[in-house]
Formats: sequence, C-alpha cells, structure tokens
Amino acid sequence: MHASIALIGVLAGLTWSWPTKRQDGDKPVYAHYMIGEIFDEHTRQDIEDAKSLGIDAFALNFNKFAYWSNDTVERLFKNADELDFGLFFSFDMAPGYFTDPAQYASYFQQYAERPSYHRFKGKPLVSTFGGEAVSNDQWSSFKQTVGDVLVVPGFYEATPSPTFFSERTSLDGVFNWNSWPFPEDGKAAVSSKDDETYMAAARAADKFFMLGVSPLQFKHMDEGNNWYRRGEDNLERRIEQALELQSDMIELQTWNDAGESHYMGNIWDEPMTNSPIKDYVDGYDHKAYYQILPAFIQAFKRGDKDGKDMVPTNDKPVQGAFWHHTLLVDAECSADPLGKPGHVDNMEDVVSGIILVAKGKNNIVAVVKSGDKELGKIDLVEGYNKFKVEGLTTGKVQVETWDGETMVGRGEGSLEVTDSGKLCNYNFQVVAIPS
Repeated sequence: MHASIALIGVLAGLTWSWPTKRQDGDKPVYAHYMIGEIFDEHTRQDIEDAKSLGIDAFALNFNKFAYWSNDTVERLFKNADELDFGLFFSFDMAPGYFTDPAQYASYFQQYAERPSYHRFKGKPLVSTFGGEAVSNDQWSSFKQTVGDVLVVPGFYEATPSPTFFSERTSLDGVFNWNSWPFPEDGKAAVSSKDDETYMAAARAADKFFMLGVSPLQFKHMDEGNNWYRRGEDNLERRIEQALELQSDMIELQTWNDAGESHYMGNIWDEPMTNSPIKDYVDGYDHKAYYQILPAFIQAFKRGDKDGKDMVPTNDKPVQGAFWHHTLLVDAECSADPLGKPGHVDNMEDVVSGIILVAKGKNNIVAVVKSGDKELGKIDLVEGYNKFKVEGLTTGKVQVETWDGETMVGRGEGSLEVTDSGKLCNYNFQVVAIPS
C-alpha cells in the first residue's frame, strides 16, 4: 500500500540494512493491538512499554486497507525493527471484514521478512479474530501462496472438541478468544473447560494452543454494541488458569481496545476522534495493570504452575492493583439514551484485585475501604494473592496494606463511586498499589 511503497523507495537509497531477524523464545506472551490511526511517537511508546513488561509481540488486529491503517502498521514495524520487538498480524475476519485469507496474502508478504515480524518455532505467525467459516482448503491455498507459516486463528464461535483439528489440518493451532464467562452463565466465574479441550486436541494433533488473558468486556457505543461480560473476578482467575495449564503461548486481551474496555496498556486520543468510546474511557486509565503483569509473565515463562513465586518487581514488600466499577449496579442513569448494557444483572458491587507479597513477609494484611465503610481485611501470603470483597458503595475506594503497625502500601481511586450518572458507564477504575 502507499506507505509501504514509499518506504521501499527510501530504503533503496540507503547503505544500511535491517538487522537480523529476532529469535523468539519458547513461551511467548503477546498482546492484542487494535490498528487505528495512531501517531508515530505513540506506536513507539506502546512498544517500549510492552517490551518493559516482558511482552514479546503485538498481535496486530488489521481489518481494512486504508491510508490510516497502512500508515500505522508501517510506523509500528519501523519502530519495532529499531527496538527489537515482535509484531504479527491478527487479521479481523468478523462479519463485515475479511472473508478469505487470499484477501490479505500479499499484504502479509510485504512484512513477513521484516526483522521484527514475529516467528514461533522459526516460522512467521499469522492469527485472526474470527474466521470460523474459512475452509481448510482456503487455509491450504493461503499457505501455498505465502510460504511456510504458522496459522493460529482466534476463534470465538467455534465449538471445541477432542477432534477439533481432524477437519482443520491446515491450521497449526488455535487461540480461544473467549476469556470471559458467557453471559448465560450468570454470575459464574470464568471456566477453563474450553481451554482444556482445545489444548488436549492440539496436543493430540501436534498443534499449538494459545490461551487468552483479559479483565472484562464493556462496550457502550450504540444500540447494537451495548453489552457487558463479567470482569469482577476474571483477570485474577485467568492468570491462575494460564499458569496451571501452561499453554504454548498467551495473548493478553488487549493492549488498546478502548471500545471493549479491556485495554491493559496505553489508549490514545487520535483513534477515538468523534467516537462515543471516548465518553466511557476518559479518566479510566488501566495502566495500573502494569504492576502485576511482569511477575505474571515471568512466572509463565518459567513454567510455574501457580503464583507462589509471583513476587513484587518493585523491590518493595507489596505490589498490586485493584479494580471496580464507579457506578453501582442499581444506579440511576436513565438520561443515557442507550441505557444500561446487556447482562447488567451479571455485575456485582465489589472491589477485586491482586496483591503480590515479597518473600519473607508473612504478616501483611490488606484493608479494603469504600466511602466511609471498611469492607474487609485479607491476610496475605508470600507471592500471589487475589481478592474480591463485597459491599462497594458511594465514595472513593482505597486499599491499604499493613505489616503490623506499618503501612507498606496504599492505593486510592481518583474517581468516586456514584449511585447515579448521565452515562451508564461500567468501565473499571484500575488503581495501583502502592499508587
């Protein structure tokens, strides 16, 4: 596309060459990255931040050929080449976007040989969002066109089974996109049953399995995009499941999908111009997740089956984050023309979080407060601790950690919880400990 052609012309006149292709590890951790109009300095900041957390590559959700998408992709690859970071495509095959891998084969080929294009087991990785209707023959044809690649699509409508790959021999693996409880499950915690079925099928067929890790889903854009999938105790359970199952790779969902509120990294103003998304993400920074991601990523890469060795990376006694809605479940928000999201009845007025405790610290207690109420105390152990405390009420939320009479960490949300609002906003406030 035009940005790539222009770059080729510039490179032809230079004497330097791209560095050697990156060598990626056996336990990679990725983050799903939505392609919008994102400025060069922001793509670079995203890469620097992700790399500092231990993330190996961004899975670039690409859904259309346009000047803004092509330009952003080129910016990302330029910066990734320079910063020694991985990128690979996750082509969007949800309804309304791509329908056949042949549509993006030549575009993929433009980038497959870039030094920053991520390789797993020595082969370029290609993923998708959706694409369940793509036939085995279509994937086979795609591979014949582009060469020796690994195709690991992200499916959200497929039915996992022990023989999942018997009629999908052209696939090299599968990514289970469903990292949240299904709405019909009610107030249940997320299950790993589908992950286990997919992974067993992959092992039996000598394929790969990718597991997703995500906080919540909240989308509030229009009548057709107004829903909620539980996050009250989701991220902490997915972390536990990821460690226990030890899949071949992990994908964080997501780095920057502001529209569905499960962003764990930076979100920038430019892709949200004239979008209703901005209304429910302004002031809702989620980068406090950075407090727990490095320890989790390190534990996964070590092959740890639990979180007992997930300790602070900040050289302090504790490190963590907590999260909660800032609008009560039964709040009045009738001025919002969209109304409350679908499946609001699956929400809870709770404060959830994760606290990591340093080795040798055996007497630390967390105290959770909401407004003028103390909601509860949690005795913490070395390593990984998760909590969910009921009773969220109006006012600010804070979590204190005490070692005897000494406070060793505290976080307080800047946004107050309310029982009414002009917008039915059920995004999470995410707060670092210590702040």
